[in-house]
Amino acid sequence: MPVNKATDSAPSPRRHSGQYAGKAATTRRRERKSKLLAAGIALIGDQGFNATSIDAVCARAGLTKRYFYEAFDSRESLLIEAFRAVSTELLQAISQAALPYLGDSRQLVHQGLRATYAFVAAEPAKVRLMFIEALSLRGQLGRSYVESLDGFVQLLLSLTRPFLPPGAASEAELKVMARGAIGAIMHLCQGWIASDFRQPAEELIAGSERLFAGAGRELGIHPEPRA
Repeated sequence: MPVNKATDSAPSPRRHSGQYAGKAATTRRRERKSKLLAAGIALIGDQGFNATSIDAVCARAGLTKRYFYEAFDSRESLLIEAFRAVSTELLQAISQAALPYLGDSRQLVHQGLRATYAFVAAEPAKVRLMFIEALSLRGQLGRSYVESLDGFVQLLLSLTRPFLPPGAASEAELKVMARGAIGAIMHLCQGWIASDFRQPAEELIAGSERLFAGAGRELGIHPEPRA
């Protein structure tokens, strides 16, 4: 019987170790989940959560429902992970922008705001999910929404504390002020997206800096960290 050399000599992509085409099963699952998450973020940000079906997410990711349910329990669990992912991404962008300016309160504010508005302009779908969809979906997001807001509050407070004089305000007052400042920036971002970015970013940065400067004067913030 003739031997089919092309068939007999070709190595199978499958391995007993659980690998396929050189990739472990866990790596393939992670990659599929990443594709589905990216598809969910794009669709929810573009058309809203209620208009985003599992079928649409799978079609955009190029995967089947089988793989959706391998990665997520439901549409709601996709929403929660999508919200966590974009919130973490923005938080990291602000942190990285602020890091070189920890010794200058004015530059710290300026660079943090610049990073925020730059992220909004570059990633409108992600920001719509985070600042617009999330506000109407807090019930589905549950504790994730609270934790995300707390993350931004804690970042703002950690950057502010080194510049505060002793007894400037109680911790409760500082948290209220931080939530208010973050809420104001969220509102500005919502309006900026809704207007299709009509207002120049520099105007938003300058106006937002004045808001922070007012709070800084009230608290007696020093230009440089206290020794």
